[in-house]
Amino acid sequence: MMNTPPIPIVAVEYTKPIPESTANETSSALINSRDSLIIQFLSIYALILIIVGTVGNLLTVVVLLRRNLRRLVTIRYLIVVSICDTISLYGWNLNSFYKFNINRNNGNLEEISIIHCRVISFMTFVSLQLSSWCLTAVSFDRALNLYWFHWRQSFGNLKYTKFYIIILTLVCIGLNSHILFLNGYQTSTGSIKCYSTRDNPGYIYPQWERVHLVVYNLCPFAIMCICNTYIIVVTVRSSRAQIESTPPMVQRKTIERYRQLTALLIIVTFAFVLLTLPACIYFVFFRHNLEAKTERTHRYMIQISLNSVQFTSHAINFFLYCFSGKSFLNELRDMFNEIILYCQGNDEEWAINDVRPPNIEQYQESTLENHRTDPEREMHVKNYKFDFFPEFQSGTEHQSTWN
Repeated sequence: MMNTPPIPIVAVEYTKPIPESTANETSSALINSRDSLIIQFLSIYALILIIVGTVGNLLTVVVLLRRNLRRLVTIRYLIVVSICDTISLYGWNLNSFYKFNINRNNGNLEEISIIHCRVISFMTFVSLQLSSWCLTAVSFDRALNLYWFHWRQSFGNLKYTKFYIIILTLVCIGLNSHILFLNGYQTSTGSIKCYSTRDNPGYIYPQWERVHLVVYNLCPFAIMCICNTYIIVVTVRSSRAQIESTPPMVQRKTIERYRQLTALLIIVTFAFVLLTLPACIYFVFFRHNLEAKTERTHRYMIQISLNSVQFTSHAINFFLYCFSGKSFLNELRDMFNEIILYCQGNDEEWAINDVRPPNIEQYQESTLENHRTDPEREMHVKNYKFDFFPEFQSGTEHQSTWN
């Protein structure tokens, strides 16, 4: 009888369940990877905003400084808005690109030195607040021009505009001047701690950010909403009387212009608030609460997302003007045509186009309007033809209210 060799016993090792802690770490790693990808994309977007916003705002300033536009009250405010928007892009928005693409330790631009901390924060707060209040002044000036017949002749003419702009600038500078002296300090290790003081960690966030929320968002938004609502109501009422006494072709042009101007007011006002308010609310009410509850990568992703949305509003005004302002677009086209003629060597033709005399009829009409009696002006307002925002009318129409 043959002895069969014993059959070896094969030990089967069953797969053990993955510990819950390992699964959580894997999920957290995936989330961090996703957040890092979003952060990288938005940091590049911040650089794009700087380039596009700077070019667009500088073009806006150049166009608005042309002779046909710079003599207007509204245009003076819009020039300041474009300058402030350009400055604001080089504060927190530039820091978003620097922090995640240049600095290896994800350090802030403000933490390079005390001077960087105070100058950048001061510059950003002042430029943002001044931009919003100059935009508010446009709506306020238009509403007063409709409500008070003597506003344009007494306190709303061009010579007073520069004083209003200076007052707004000094108020914003004075309101934020403490940042230049108190913001930031150097720790015992030599590093810079910005947006706080030695005795008050919440000096800027959330304490001063609450003031900034009111000054930068809530008050301007409330004033713009009231003024724009009044402008639209007055315009709608006057349009009904105007349509009954005008030919069908003029009616269509008037209605179309009304739609464009109404859309402009709504877009400018609500785009400003909807794009800037979320970031302010986060830094006031949620930033400190999330520091202890969320990971740093996720918190960075939230902050850079809100900053990207906020500073988009300060980089797109050029496109809003081109989209809704025929006069702005016509001036832009004329400017490029003059540049092309000059580059082609047609100096004489360029010089003739550059020294075009103003329309005498328009000048006389504008001058006569300043001497109207109260009943005449009241009759003019009753027959108002949607020119409460005349800077954005067609260039071929009379500009009697461009003063």
